[in-house]
Amino acid sequence: MTVAGLLVMQALTNVSLTPARAGLPSGWTLQRPSGARAPGFRVTAEHTLRIDAAAATGVASYRLRAALRPQRGSVSWQWRTATPLADAALERRGRDDAPVRVVLTYADGRVLLYSWGNRESRGAQFPSPTGARRGVLVLERAEDADGSWHLERRDPFADYQLVFHRAPPALVAAGIGADTGHLRGHASAEVGELTWERGGAP
Repeated sequence: MTVAGLLVMQALTNVSLTPARAGLPSGWTLQRPSGARAPGFRVTAEHTLRIDAAAATGVASYRLRAALRPQRGSVSWQWRTATPLADAALERRGRDDAPVRVVLTYADGRVLLYSWGNRESRGAQFPSPTGARRGVLVLERAEDADGSWHLERRDPFADYQLVFHRAPPALVAAGIGADTGHLRGHASAEVGELTWERGGAP
């Protein structure tokens, strides 16, 4: 890769710089519904973030050092899970559990949930049952949850427009979450560093 190529690549969080440890890296915040049990987090020796959710719900997020203005580019990451949630249904309130989600937050407060689904079609997108300001985009299905790594590459601004039907604002935070609280299940997953590539196409 050339020096010019290196300049357009940007890690969105600090997972890749954090040594193996239990808990979240510094600078991350955990959000969960009132009364809900929080997932457990651990940074692995491979610089991934592992999330374990036993009847738990929560999202850990990292505020970007500088807001990412709408432009052509892509966010990429690898993730894996071997714990599909067979009874989940992301479009149904009270059953919208997911073993892992990558969560992007925008300057207007809207949130895009890249979700590991169940029987939904890959590429399906719809408002979250928890509110119209949260949009779901399904990238993988239960049948894909075999423990192998899956590489994703998405344009976060085109996806915002696709899901919310409006011009995208700046991207201000990135995070990782899971939800097994509705169906009282258990899921574990790993997610690698989220990387922004300016000018890169999905």
